[in-house]
Amino acid sequence: MPLRRAQQRDLPTIAVIYAAAFWDERVMGELLHPHREAFPQDYLRFWQQQIEQWYWSYSHQIIVSYGLRKSEGGVEEEVLTGVADWIRHGQGWERYWGVWGWWDLRNVVHEIVMVRNTVTLLLYPNRAADPAMSNMGSILNPLISHFWSGSRSIGWYLNFLGVHPDFQRQGYGTSLAGWGIERAKLENVAASVISGVGKDPFYRRCGFDIEAGKSTEGEGNPLAGKVEGAGTVLFRDQEV
Repeated sequence: MPLRRAQQRDLPTIAVIYAAAFWDERVMGELLHPHREAFPQDYLRFWQQQIEQWYWSYSHQIIVSYGLRKSEGGVEEEVLTGVADWIRHGQGWERYWGVWGWWDLRNVVHEIVMVRNTVTLLLYPNRAADPAMSNMGSILNPLISHFWSGSRSIGWYLNFLGVHPDFQRQGYGTSLAGWGIERAKLENVAASVISGVGKDPFYRRCGFDIEAGKSTEGEGNPLAGKVEGAGTVLFRDQEV
């Protein structure tokens, strides 16, 4: 399946893809946004803000899959079908931003976007969200960070993978997952993902063949007992 890096003009469509793909998903849909049916625009705005932050972050690589269709005028046009946000963590990330690395001016844009989104949320709270789950990430991260230590501290992490429901089960997800695995193989570093409900078999087929543990375990974990069949931390380890 054809893939390419996302461009700024793609961001609105990417938000729609993620919003549709995760609408019925247990964590991003049901737990974090239980009121999304009443406030669908707030739910969509959440994804718009997240994606813009990722796009301007030095460590993220947003990859889109696409197909071609003919317009009414008979001209072939590109249709985005899915998206994967891959994070390059640890030493060596700067090669994906060219020679400037930390000094790339896009890092300044990222900070501006973060501040703007924070102010926007203060003025216009996300009515689709559960306020009790708003700090889930800050609580969860210290509980699971140990999985990415030692030889796994450098690598590629599949942050979010989503395929629009109209294009699912056509191979787009497999291609998007494979993008980061191939980069990890080229660098001989680890690739990892935290699977959603029922997604373990899919990610294992893609090449994440080592189970490191569960992201739902640990004292005080906000996901404990809430997401059965999800939260498996899977790796494709570097070759020795």
